[in-house]
Amino acid sequence: MTDSEFKQAISEALCEEYVKSIPEHNSDHIFSDSFNKKMKKLIKRQKKPYYRIINTAGKRAACIAVAALILSFSTVMGVDALRNAFKNFIIKIFSTYSEISYVDESEVSAPGTIESIYSITYDLSDYEIDYEDYDSVRRHIIYKKDDIYIDYYQWIKSEYDAHLNTEDAEISQMEIQGHEAIYYCDNHNYHNLIWDNGEYVIMVNSNVGKNKLIDIANSVQKVE
Repeated sequence: MTDSEFKQAISEALCEEYVKSIPEHNSDHIFSDSFNKKMKKLIKRQKKPYYRIINTAGKRAACIAVAALILSFSTVMGVDALRNAFKNFIIKIFSTYSEISYVDESEVSAPGTIESIYSITYDLSDYEIDYEDYDSVRRHIIYKKDDIYIDYYQWIKSEYDAHLNTEDAEISQMEIQGHEAIYYCDNHNYHNLIWDNGEYVIMVNSNVGKNKLIDIANSVQKVE
């Protein structure tokens, strides 16, 4: 056997042994629950109308800079009147958004965690649950049917502190289940309702229409 033939035989033997040592590729990979949850959050974020404005680090930095400039010239309007109008809620209205926070002015202690589950009991059988996120202080569920979305939240009172899109919106009040509720329609035609049901802060927002949203809000009941 020549040197050339010997080298060829060694090469073929080693290549065959190497191929055998590589495990077969398994295409049936199962992603973890944590990974799937992060992907659902990313997909939900991409559906927001402002996603294209903040989808890169540079754009986010620019938005922060612009927001800081706007806030430096913004004036809070009607805070005292709105605080008097909506019991236990403080609303600060800026030019493009509002800060809504909860202040318990009574002596009644509220739950410090989600001890009772409140849910929408309105018939949503033709909707699918597009997103769910539960923890000890907040529940969040998104229902979807075609291009209609219903966002439902249940917060403990001490954790409720939201920045909401109220640009060009008129904030008013109405009654939901005997409780004062904050109502407004934002510039994306989403109707919003926020109220204190005595134990928790509940929020429902949707592009389903004002009257149907009110019916949905009035159906929220303790289920557990």
